[in-house]
Amino acid sequence: MATKQEIRDYFAKFGKQGGNTRAKNMTPQERAESARKASQARWAKTDACLKEIDRKLKKLERKNKAARAKREPPRPHSLSERKARATK
Repeated sequence: MATKQEIRDYFAKFGKQGGNTRAKNMTPQERAESARKASQARWAKTDACLKEIDRKLKKLERKNKAARAKREPPRPHSLSERKARATK
């Protein structure tokens, strides 16, 4: 019985040959369309990763903001609030 790695290697060899044969049988327009689709698929993965990173960063920012709010009292915004706080 062949191992999983041997099976992968066997089919990988034929996959490489098949891609070249497929490209030879395509017109330039078909190759361009295939390349365009492949590029869009790669960028879709990148965009999905970037969105996931943004989502996690926003979550961390909210968490840090909440932790900061627990540690330090809110800052007074107006002059009267500052004076009132200073007299306490």
